[in-house]
Amino acid sequence: MLKLDLYLIILISILYIIGTFIVYEITLANPGIKSLNVFYKYLLLNVFFPILGFVFFSLLKWQTIKKLAPFLLLISFIFLVLAFIPIFKLPGQTTARWFKLGFISFQPAEFIKFSVLLFLAFSVSLIKKDKTYFWISIFIIGLISFLIFIQPALSNLIIFLASISAGFLSVRYHHKYFLFILIIMVLIASLSLSQEYRIKRILGILKGDEKGTAFQLRQARLAISSGGILGKGLGKSEFKIIGIPLMLTDSIFAIYAEETGFIGSLILISSILLLVFRIFYKAIKISNEEKKFFCYGVGCWISAQAFVHIISNLFLTTGIPLPFISYGPSSQFAIMSALGIINNLENS
Repeated sequence: MLKLDLYLIILISILYIIGTFIVYEITLANPGIKSLNVFYKYLLLNVFFPILGFVFFSLLKWQTIKKLAPFLLLISFIFLVLAFIPIFKLPGQTTARWFKLGFISFQPAEFIKFSVLLFLAFSVSLIKKDKTYFWISIFIIGLISFLIFIQPALSNLIIFLASISAGFLSVRYHHKYFLFILIIMVLIASLSLSQEYRIKRILGILKGDEKGTAFQLRQARLAISSGGILGKGLGKSEFKIIGIPLMLTDSIFAIYAEETGFIGSLILISSILLLVFRIFYKAIKISNEEKKFFCYGVGCWISAQAFVHIISNLFLTTGIPLPFISYGPSSQFAIMSALGIINNLENS
């Protein structure tokens, strides 16, 4: 029988209401995407299917999920690798962030966050019995980190490693893990800063290029700052008509902040933080280290992703969707599936 955490459901509902409203008015107001088909697609892929994922994983017992974890990891890993093969890439894409087969397309890195957290959570108890699992876990983290890095998807990689770190910090013997993850993060940061295209991108932003990233950032900043304390009012955004690149994904927070101002932004951020605090509260109440690991990992995943998205509207665009708000079906399905497990943890 499906049992619901009322606080979790209320917070998820508030965030979904905000996201649905903003996406609806953007699709109606912007000449480039003025079509209800886009909105219906959002409802189907960003709301309906993720809710199904939430319900499905809420119904599963912890021991059943434990048996599924290795298979979920294997499937996610296979798709992560297949995304590098040209025939499975989106048309015109040079990166390997998306997997496409026919009319189906998604981002494997989003599902890998979910499956790795789940797999490592179950590895926690095994490491106590056999240290071999420690090195197996480190190998898995290192291999997947490398694949996400060469996609390239640095922001996703930072969120991935941050969520794993939070999970290991929640258990008693975290020091070795944290040290290895820290080394991986330092190496990645060094490699990233040495890559020519990243240097050019940063220099372009600093010089205020009229095209691409610099233009998007400038428009997003203007939209946010023009909102003031109370905002221009719901449905009264000027920048969604003038146009900000990627309004439904990368820049959706800018449109929301323009309409609702500082107060509305505070309500949105507070709702996300309350959701994360609810997850952490459940983790504190649970004595099982596997469940504790998973809760802290998911809580950090959601908060880190929200933080990266909001900051990217001010400093550097990253392509990271804002949980529950942006159009990002892969990310939202993975997050809601993880929340479905957390919803039922105390009853498992």
